[in-house]
Amino acid sequence: MGNSNGSPQQPPNHVLTLEKAEELFQPYKALLAECIQLAWDTWRDFYKSRHHILRSRSRACIVYDEIVFNVGQKFAGLPDVVFKPFRSMFLLYIGKSITVRFKKFNKYGRCSNVKTRQQYLFGLQLQIPGMESGTMFQAGYMLDEVEQNIVTKALVCEFGNRVLYSIALLSGINAVIEITPDPKPQPTKTERFEVRPEALPESEKEKKKRKQKED
Repeated sequence: MGNSNGSPQQPPNHVLTLEKAEELFQPYKALLAECIQLAWDTWRDFYKSRHHILRSRSRACIVYDEIVFNVGQKFAGLPDVVFKPFRSMFLLYIGKSITVRFKKFNKYGRCSNVKTRQQYLFGLQLQIPGMESGTMFQAGYMLDEVEQNIVTKALVCEFGNRVLYSIALLSGINAVIEITPDPKPQPTKTERFEVRPEALPESEKEKKKRKQKED
């Protein structure tokens, strides 16, 4: 993400504005929402028989792993998109301007992170060695008070201890996206053998010539 061009009170110059971020995320918002919702649905249905013994931390890990799986499946092959591991997490890169990681939000719409040096750099939107450049976003979900359903899915851009802006992630039939895959050239069809001339049907002209020779 480069070195900061501003003071600790101001985001670096490379950080996207809300308007630009909304424009760049538009083709992918519904797909991100779907990946998160499918992960929660899997927790709710597939792990239902284990809810009474799995604690909230285990639930968060399961939902995160399911999100990672869904993103890996649904974003595979999309142009200008890369999804790959970085240290202990997975990051989604969209173009050269966006980096996304996946989190659970607390009731204030923010992520609860362990205060490591890596998290400190993330929070200040600074470059981390080995990571692609781009504005860092958290894609995540917030649960209701009894933690039974997702009430919010969003993209959050943070700087320091504050949220710069957030973008709602909506899913549904009106939010389906279509991305046309790159056309692949069709292989040229070749014959496995050559047809011998005598195997071809004889024309009327050739029949006359043959009869003349025979006479």
